[in-house]
Order: sequence, then structure tokens, then C-alpha cells
Amino acid sequence: MLHEFNLITGNRTVSSTSLIPWLLMKQHEIPFHELRIDLFRDDAIEKLGWFSPSLKVPVLIHHNIKVWDALPICEYLSETFLEGRGWPLHQQKRASARSVSAELHGDFQAFKQQWPMNCHLKQASRIDVALERDIARLDGIMSCCRRKYGDGGDWLFGRFSIADAFMAPFAIALDCHGAELTAAAEDYCQMLLRNMNVMEWLYEAQVELNGVRFAKAG
Repeated sequence: MLHEFNLITGNRTVSSTSLIPWLLMKQHEIPFHELRIDLFRDDAIEKLGWFSPSLKVPVLIHHNIKVWDALPICEYLSETFLEGRGWPLHQQKRASARSVSAELHGDFQAFKQQWPMNCHLKQASRIDVALERDIARLDGIMSCCRRKYGDGGDWLFGRFSIADAFMAPFAIALDCHGAELTAAAEDYCQMLLRNMNVMEWLYEAQVELNGVRFAKAG
């Protein structure tokens, strides 16, 4: 690997954690080489073993440094390449953005189990009490942060931040499963889905699916 930044990712269709640092790097035009590992192949663990101490994606390799897990990767990129611009500059905004990102990263277990990101799914799905609570909290984050900190713009904290990168997989999943959201949250989700980099990810997920279909047909 001769590139300064190498990002190890999984399948476009379902690897929500891979999308997060990938989107951050794309939005900030950080040059990087991507190595995509098909997590459904029998040799996936063997391939991951070359790069990932946790045997999971994503992994960032920067010279002789390895960083694994989406949140520390984003933190590392913000510190080493973006001069802190991965987070809002304003102290209160930055504190809230960090808290939101940690919550999106570590919580919402009912949502992640019942409505995982699947770029090819389009169906109205059933909701239980725990999932309903998670959806309501996501709706609240999107609408309240944008209203309180968004400065009238598209993003949660005025300009694109790590918090928006963490929200992107949720926006895809909410759309795929036909979630009913408030107007403010729906507007934010649709804005994310129209983002050129998110659209690139979704297009590549479709290409990935077409490749699987072609292989099966052959």
C-alpha cells in the first residue's frame, strides 16, 4: 500500500460502519485508497486478519498506524488531517456533536438489530416499543440539533461534521424501512440521501448487487 491513507471497508450494501469514515473522507476530499472486503465470502476473516486487529471493518491505515472502529477513525482523521474540522469549532456545538456521535455509535441497539442498513431494501416494516423509542430519539436528534445548532443550513451543526457522517447509515435505514418522521427530520434525511457522496455509495451498492446477480446467473 503506497497511499498515505488506506481505508479497509466492507460491503456497500450492509456495512454501515464502513460508510461513516468513508463519507467523512469524501466530504473533506481527503485522498485515500480503499480496499473493500466481501464480508460474506468464506475467506473474509482471513483477509481481515491482515489488516484488522478486531477482525472487523472499518480500519484506517496511515503509514505504520492502524486505527479501527468508526469513531476513533473519524477522531484520528479530524486531528491529523482536518485540524479539528471534523467537529464544530464552537465549544457548545462541538460538545453536543461529540455526544450525539457517541450516542449514535453506541446506542440504538433495537434499531440496529431490527432495522439494519440495507441499501437494497424498500419495505414498510413492523415496529415494536423499543424500536419506536429509538426512531423517536433519532427524529429528535435530527430535528432539534438542526434547529438549535444548524444556523439555517443543511447539516446538524452548521457545517458537515462527524455527527452527520454517523447519521448517514440511519438515514438510509429509515428510508429503506419506510419510517414515519416529523417534517424536519424527514427533510434532513432526504437531504442526506441526495448528497452526492451518499448517492455514490448507494450507486456502488447497486453495482455490487448486480455483480452478485450476474455471478449467480453465470
